[in-house]
Amino acid sequence: MADPEPIHVREISPDDLKARLENGDDLIVVDMRQAWEYQAGHIPGALHMFIQDIPYRFKELPQDTEIVFQCWHGNTSLQASAFLIDNGWSGERIASLSGGIAGWVQAHGMGSLEQD
Repeated sequence: MADPEPIHVREISPDDLKARLENGDDLIVVDMRQAWEYQAGHIPGALHMFIQDIPYRFKELPQDTEIVFQCWHGNTSLQASAFLIDNGWSGERIASLSGGIAGWVQAHGMGSLEQD
């Protein structure tokens, strides 16, 4: 039996994501960090779904909308993206934020974050 094809996860840069959000594109940013980290500062409009909850809550995410996963540095979000693709989501609609929230803050500053 042949090994399955590796899952390719698309990445989006902080600049591209910010431009798409400002443009009003139909996409959902999922912040996978701890609740207190999300409350301290997150990308405007981001949905909070802690990484450990994704296997139980991923079906809450629409399959017909682009989803961008975001974590601290962009590694865990790659894994979450692959998980959704492996569970039937189109790889064309799933992306990981390159560099995570650290890359976002480096590109756009702390003032670009929303706080709860």
